[in-house]
Amino acid sequence: MTLEVYRRLQEHFNSFPLRFPATESGVEIRLLKRLFTPEEADIASVIKCGHVGSFDTYEILDEIFNRVKHLGYSKDEVEEHLGNMARKGAIMGSTRNGKKIYANALLIVGLYEFQVDKLTKEFQEDLDQYLDEAWYPANNDIRVRQLRTIPVGIKIEHENPIAKYDDIKVLFEQSVGPFSKINCVCRQSKDLLNEPCQVTDRREVCMAVGDMAQLYIDQGYGREIPKEEALHYLKKNEEEGLIFQLSNSQEMIFVCSCCACCCAGLVGLKQLPNPADYTSSNYQAVIDEELCSGCGNCVDRCQMEAITLNDFAVIEQKRCIGCGNCIIGCPEEAISLVSKENLGIPPLTSIDLFTTIEKARRKAETKSDVKN
Repeated sequence: MTLEVYRRLQEHFNSFPLRFPATESGVEIRLLKRLFTPEEADIASVIKCGHVGSFDTYEILDEIFNRVKHLGYSKDEVEEHLGNMARKGAIMGSTRNGKKIYANALLIVGLYEFQVDKLTKEFQEDLDQYLDEAWYPANNDIRVRQLRTIPVGIKIEHENPIAKYDDIKVLFEQSVGPFSKINCVCRQSKDLLNEPCQVTDRREVCMAVGDMAQLYIDQGYGREIPKEEALHYLKKNEEEGLIFQLSNSQEMIFVCSCCACCCAGLVGLKQLPNPADYTSSNYQAVIDEELCSGCGNCVDRCQMEAITLNDFAVIEQKRCIGCGNCIIGCPEEAISLVSKENLGIPPLTSIDLFTTIEKARRKAETKSDVKN
C-alpha cells in the first residue's frame, strides 16, 4: 500500500512540464520517501504544479482540502501536513493576502534547490543516480531550457541596442524586489562528497527575486538583502569567474552563479562536444588576433574549455556559451562578445516559460509517437 502511494505521487510528478519517469531500480521512490511521509505523499498527489516565480500558480488550503477530504483527512491535518512539507522543501509554501498558499514544484529547478542547508549525502547520491539514469535522458528532447546564460557588466558589440532582458544590471535596477541571497545547493552537494568547488570558496552566491525570493525568505532558505547589496555580489561573483544563469524568461526570477565543476547543468554541458547548441544564450566571444598577446588568462577562466592557445588565443565556437568570463582580466582588451545571428527572445514571464516547455514536451512526444 505504501509503495502505491509513492507510485501515485511519481506518476503525478511525471505529468508536470518536465518528466519524472519511473525506473527499474526504483531510485525515484527512494527520493520521494526522503522528502515525503506516506501521508504527505497522499496529499501531495493532488496538489497542482506551481511555478517558482509566480504565486499566481499556487493554491489556498481550501482548494487542496476539497480534493483530499474524501481520503479521511481533517482540514487541520491537511494544513499541518502542508506546513511540514513546505518547511522541509518538499512543496512550495508562502503567504499571499493573508492566506497561506501552496504548490508542488519540479525536481529541478525546485525540490532540489529547496534542500539547501539541509541536504544529506544519501539524498544527493540518490539524486545523482536518478538524474543520470532517468531524468536527463527523459528530458533531453525538450529543447526549451529553464536557464539562460547572460554576461554581467560587459560591452556587447552589436548594431542594435541590447535588450533589457539581456542586461542583468538593468533587470536588477528595474526590479521592485524583494531580493534574497541563498547558499548554492550544488556546491553544498559537492562539499558532502568531498569535492569542493574549484572556482570559489564562498557558498552564499545565488540570488532570487520577487515571488521566488519571498518564498526563500518565508521558509528560511535565504536572507533578504537590499538591491545595492545584490548588485555588489553580482560584481564579486563575476570577478571570481562564476557563470550567470538566469531563469529563461524576460521576468527575472533567480540568478544562479554557476561553475562547471559543481553545478549540474554546466557539468553536463561541459561533457558535450558542442555546449553552444544546448545553451540559451544570445552571445559568443571573439578574439582580435592583432591585440591578443597570448598571455593565456582567458584559457584559465573559460570553464567550457572552449579556448586554446597557439601564438594567440583561439575560441572553438561550438563550445562557447557566451558567458563573457574570458573578457574579465584580458590585459589587452582583445576579447569581446558579439550577438549571434539569430537572437533568441525568452518568454515574458515564468508562467509563459513553463507553458512553452509544456508545448515543447508535447511536440517531442508527438514526434516520438510518429517515429514509433
